[in-house]
This record gives sequence, C-alpha cells and structure tokens, in this order.
Amino acid sequence: MKQTLLILLALTALSAEAEDADRSEPRSITVTGNAERILPADRVRISGSLRSVREDLAAARNASQEGFAALVKGLGELGVTSEKIELENHSLGREYEQGRDGERVAKGFFSQRQFTIELDDPSLLELVHGSLAESAEITADQTIFSRKDEIEVRKELRQIALSAALEKAGAMAAVYGQKIGKPLKMSEGGGFGSAMFNKRNSISAPVFGEAGGRVTLDALVEVTFELVE
Repeated sequence: MKQTLLILLALTALSAEAEDADRSEPRSITVTGNAERILPADRVRISGSLRSVREDLAAARNASQEGFAALVKGLGELGVTSEKIELENHSLGREYEQGRDGERVAKGFFSQRQFTIELDDPSLLELVHGSLAESAEITADQTIFSRKDEIEVRKELRQIALSAALEKAGAMAAVYGQKIGKPLKMSEGGGFGSAMFNKRNSISAPVFGEAGGRVTLDALVEVTFELVE
C-alpha cells in the first residue's frame, strides 16, 4: 500500500511538472525570409597556372620563371600592375607520360607556378584571357566575380530578409486568428547550416563585344516569433 502511494505521488509530481513546462513554453511560429540581388561585378579574380616541362629540372625551372616574368610584363602593358599579380605556389617534380603498354614513362621534369590576377576593372577580362591564351603553358583555371560594396549590400539584404520573415509570419498567423509577438530566436541560413550570404558568379551575354560578370547575393534567415491571441 505504501509503495503504491509513493508511485502515485511520483506520477502526480511528474504530471504537474509537465503541465508547468507546457504553460512556461510560449506558443510560437517559425518562418524563413530570403532576399536576392543580381548585380554587375566590379572586381574579378582569375586563378591560373603556368607549367613548363623540360628534359632537366634546371631548364624547367628557368622556363617557368621566364614565362611568369613574361606574363607579368604582358599584363602590365594591358594596365594590370604587378601588385595585382600574386604567385601563390611553385612546385617541381618528374613528368611522366603513358607508354604503349600503359606503363609510366619518364618524360622529364616540370616546374609549375600557380598565380592569381586581381582586376579592379572587369572590362579588362577579355583582354587578360586573350593574353593568357597566347602561351601554351598557361591555363586559366577559375574566374570569380565580386563586388567592392559587398558588405553594404549584405546589410541591406539582411534587413529585407528579416522584413520578409515578419510579413510571412503575420500572414500565416492571421489565417488562424492569431497575432505575432516578439521574436524569440533568429538565425542565419534558415537552420540549414549554410552561410547567410551565398555568392554565385556568372558571365552575362556579350555587350558591345565584351562579356561582363554578374554576382548573385542571397540572404536567408530563420526567425521564431511568439504567438499571441
């Protein structure tokens, strides 16, 4: 009898705690808000590499060094200063090719220099690509467009996304005769673990013989609002 009474008391206490928890937990609604803007790029970053293959290591190294110096000089004539050209990595090693029977055959040595070019004037992009293409040893690996005012644009997109979340929450709550109260929680990326602003790059259709770059910036937020009568 005593044991049964203790069990009943314990169950009653747990039930009371659950009811208190339900009463203390505010009713809420969680929504996402997003904003997007596509803008012309005003800055370009080109990543590339120069790979020279020769019979001996010294010759390969000298060839890549001379090739990189010629690259810097050629871009300088286009208006790209040497400060905008950065050598990021230099690697050396043996060069192999595939033989008739599939075996690896030593071909000589390679010297590879990886570099980046920063353009503050996107109109130079086609000229720079053309200059790089003149050398059989140079490869342009990647072109990334960006905006110099990206921080300011991000601030504006954040405000637009938060306002969109507020409007959406109000419209959804109104369907059930509810109103929204104060925000209880806010997060960037909509709870998907992504950064708030995802940058996408593209090349627009040619205009007057030149292709321009575009930057797409996205803002995504997730907000939980309190529901009130």
